[in-house]
Amino acid sequence: MSEVLLTHTPGEDEARASLDELTRPVVAFVDAVNRGDLDAAVDELAPDALHYGRVSNYRPEGVRVLFGMLRTVFPDLRLDIRDLAVDGNRVTTTIVATGTHTGSFLGKPATGQPVAWQSVDVAEVGELDGADGSYWKILRRFWDLWGDPSLWRDIGFVPAIMC
Repeated sequence: MSEVLLTHTPGEDEARASLDELTRPVVAFVDAVNRGDLDAAVDELAPDALHYGRVSNYRPEGVRVLFGMLRTVFPDLRLDIRDLAVDGNRVTTTIVATGTHTGSFLGKPATGQPVAWQSVDVAEVGELDGADGSYWKILRRFWDLWGDPSLWRDIGFVPAIMC
């Protein structure tokens, strides 16, 4: 059996704690959506946060409406972070979403079929000061770089029209 020597680089724990603090609002947002707790998801957004989408841009209340609609169409909606990278104050994730199409969507009746799609999301994380002098990391802006037409095909839309 080989012996494994573990080494510790000075500052490594502090760097890990800093990364965890930076990625925390992204992971907390995804976890809240998975629980269906849209209030908790929106709490991870700055009051003036802006979500840049392919079709429209959303403020926090629009994000609540968007994910509320998705959870109506796909009640078992689950977002899984497959990859996560940090560059400065931006957190990039590859997310695979899954669900069962049991609700109508844009006039298309439910198919009852399981669906999956993938997106790449970039979140800009900043600080929000609390009234008590505390602060916490919060999502300021984020971009959804979703380009996977498989969802539209799976629920009966023509991908060329939607993508």
